[in-house]
Amino acid sequence: MKKSFLLAILLLAMSSYIVYSQEVEQKPVVNVSGYAVYEMIFDTYKSYDSRDGEVYLYPRPANYDINGDDINRKIQTEMLSLNSRINIAGSGVNAFGAKAKGVIEGDFLGTSQDYTRMFRLRHAYVQLNWSKTELLLGQYWHPMFVTSCFPAVVSFGAGVPFNILNRSPQVRLTVSPSSNLDLMVALLIHGDFKSVGPAEAQRNSGIPDLQFQFRYKNDMLLAGLTAGYKFLTPRLVTANNLKTNETVGSFNVQVFGKVTTSPVTVKIMGIYGQNLSHFTMIGGYGASQDPAIVDDYSYTNLNTMSVWSELHTNGEKFVFGFFGGYSANLGSYDKYYSLSYARNEDIAHIFRLSPRVEFKSGRVSFLAEYMLAGAAYATEYTSKHRPTDWDKPTINNRVTIGAKYNF
Repeated sequence: MKKSFLLAILLLAMSSYIVYSQEVEQKPVVNVSGYAVYEMIFDTYKSYDSRDGEVYLYPRPANYDINGDDINRKIQTEMLSLNSRINIAGSGVNAFGAKAKGVIEGDFLGTSQDYTRMFRLRHAYVQLNWSKTELLLGQYWHPMFVTSCFPAVVSFGAGVPFNILNRSPQVRLTVSPSSNLDLMVALLIHGDFKSVGPAEAQRNSGIPDLQFQFRYKNDMLLAGLTAGYKFLTPRLVTANNLKTNETVGSFNVQVFGKVTTSPVTVKIMGIYGQNLSHFTMIGGYGASQDPAIVDDYSYTNLNTMSVWSELHTNGEKFVFGFFGGYSANLGSYDKYYSLSYARNEDIAHIFRLSPRVEFKSGRVSFLAEYMLAGAAYATEYTSKHRPTDWDKPTINNRVTIGAKYNF
């Protein structure tokens, strides 16, 4: 009996050692992917953009010289390869009973116009996948950027500023009770994509951005809802050297859907929220009391709505697509005094229409897209900064021709 007991312990120890050795000896599989891209861009009107025109937003307001000629009406041409991208992913190992993955991805847009053509970090995260649970820690897309439902346009930014553009450090937990249902919760601190205004406003609040998301999916349909709330503390001391804790909270709501069939895919999304400037969209926040009179003033948000839709074919060689987007400034809920903490608070609404075509052969694609972009600038507002009248929209016609090699 004693010998049998000792033998059992020895076998258990040996099996534990074998399992441990297998875990230690696991070697990750490293995959390198990405693409090289070339673009030639033609514009007919000067616009708000960045990275030598790669990141495009909307046309500028009219700017007339002494003879009444619009200075901003000018044909421009650019050639770029800034969007070329590289992705390094390590996988094939287990940790904590989950499949582990690590990803680093970057491109050459730089972190601002001054650093264009310098390598910048896009994604860097650790991901653990159990049977029905996923944990992601690191820099990745904001949950409002739905990776399974975004505009596949040729121009950079996936439909920005009608669709969101934001990647942020985060902790994200996704639970899938069934193969058709995903429930997500995330805590985020905004990095490169901050709200317009003081850079440390979110850090000063001491509270991460909190986001929830629900997704239903099957072979044909995807539908979902995202909702979240963030806090900003723009300043710690007033102009009269008085400590202040005035904080502004803002919410965001998003609904989205996609229908996929063999010949075509249709997508649609609606976004409504306060101070969406960290999404590279119009909007922001200001004071709710006159700063010239009240030293320790409180804050109020500008409300923004956006809607976009896209249809594209699913051919193997030729893909045709059409994107349309509209966004508007809806003013604030309180009296609004500008602090210049907003992205184009002078805009009433913007819109975009863009058809495209892609010709594919193996890993190489040739692409072409026409974009009609318009921006209407407000001339009159209510006390809550809701536009009541605006100028005729300024219009830019953009043509993008490109080539891409995926590896």
